[in-house]
Amino acid sequence: MLSGRVALVTGASRGIGRALAQRLHAEGMALALTARSGDQLAELRAELTASGDQPVLVVPGDVTEPEHVRAMVAEAESTLGGIDLLVNNAGVVEPNEKSLWETDAEAWWRAVTVNVRGPMLFAAAAVPGMLARGAGRIVNLNSMRAVRSMATQTAYGTSKAALSQLTESLDKSLAGTGVHAFSYSPGRVWTAMTDTLGLGSLPADAWTPMEQAVQGVLAIARGELDALSGRFLHADDDLAALAAQAEEVVAGQGRVLTFADAGPGDHLRARPIGR
Repeated sequence: MLSGRVALVTGASRGIGRALAQRLHAEGMALALTARSGDQLAELRAELTASGDQPVLVVPGDVTEPEHVRAMVAEAESTLGGIDLLVNNAGVVEPNEKSLWETDAEAWWRAVTVNVRGPMLFAAAAVPGMLARGAGRIVNLNSMRAVRSMATQTAYGTSKAALSQLTESLDKSLAGTGVHAFSYSPGRVWTAMTDTLGLGSLPADAWTPMEQAVQGVLAIARGELDALSGRFLHADDDLAALAAQAEEVVAGQGRVLTFADAGPGDHLRARPIGR
């Protein structure tokens, strides 16, 4: 079902991005891959092209740089054809779990920049081509930290909540065009990034298997969850069952960021958007 289509994956040199690239390629998709590590991208390209005929384009670069993003999308479209699936996977977390006043301001802002600016730039560059073709899917890799606050790693939580809002707003603007956007949390997957967080003592069942994390993106790529576009989805969900309940989920404003008011008499309940 995915054979002959084109996917662009950011942060593809390792971790979830690498696993996604491997699986999407195995499903028959041509790939455009980017990350900061040119050597790791080259190794991945050699691995993939040795196991299949689908083309693999690799362009190292920084997802926060507009020039790189525009050039990456333009090259992917001219070399591989229209982008059917954009996976904004590149992301970072603060290196230490500290309270806000104990964090390094530059590291804090770098996490927000990568996790929000990157997806914004790639979506802005890829959407026009998707609109011209009347089809496309954007997956923004998110986290439960978007909806569950903690006392530490405030940059990561802030950025993922912002990414949810970005995804919802983008999807509203795409209504009726055939282009869809999703927030997708792959769960707590063991990667080089999570390895830096000192979580090695967690039990095995606290981790999401990589294959399970990848399956959710595949379901989105196949169009199985289009009725839930704009919503927050998680690797632990029974995605087929959730899709079957899509009408109810959408009508009840499920799986979107909402404001929990104080009750029926709360004056903010009826306040118009933007006021």
